Amino acid sequence: MYQYTYYMVMEKKRDNIVEISFSIVDESHSTTLLKLGGKSTSMIFEDVISTLAKYGACTPVKVSSAKAVYGIREDLGPIVGAYLILIRRARNIKKWNNFFYELIEGKYIGIAKAFASFLEVAIEMSRSINAKEARKKKRQYVLNPHILNALSSALKQFINKIIKQSS
Repeated sequence: MYQYTYYMVMEKKRDNIVEISFSIVDESHSTTLLKLGGKSTSMIFEDVISTLAKYGACTPVKVSSAKAVYGIREDLGPIVGAYLILIRRARNIKKWNNFFYELIEGKYIGIAKAFASFLEVAIEMSRSINAKEARKKKRQYVLNPHILNALSSALKQFINKIIKQSS
């Protein structure tokens, strides 16, 4: 049933609230790693999908007025995941959308590999935190929100330094 490893979904909820989810699939099992919501969510989804589509890096799986599901090319899936971590609670979405476009375009070739590693770091750190929280019977998240907040800040600083040095 599943053809891709990474999926990005935009779903319209009640009262025109939009939510993005990013999922990873292995052997017919889908796990949602993170979800984003907020007033810029539609713009974020459209910018990511249009950038990926320009390079043939995503494929529509199911598109309706209520839900859009896109499969993401395997080599770019971790980069998209890290990007969604980056823009978590970001104030200047356009700045980060421009960075994402330039990253996919190939302007920051060496950064793409390091950037994608942040998704792996988020998964590994969340596993250890979630295991501790499971013992305390707290709500579990695949990617722990505390880890996501910390990594989002770290990614922003990392990328700002790289952009500054490249200029």
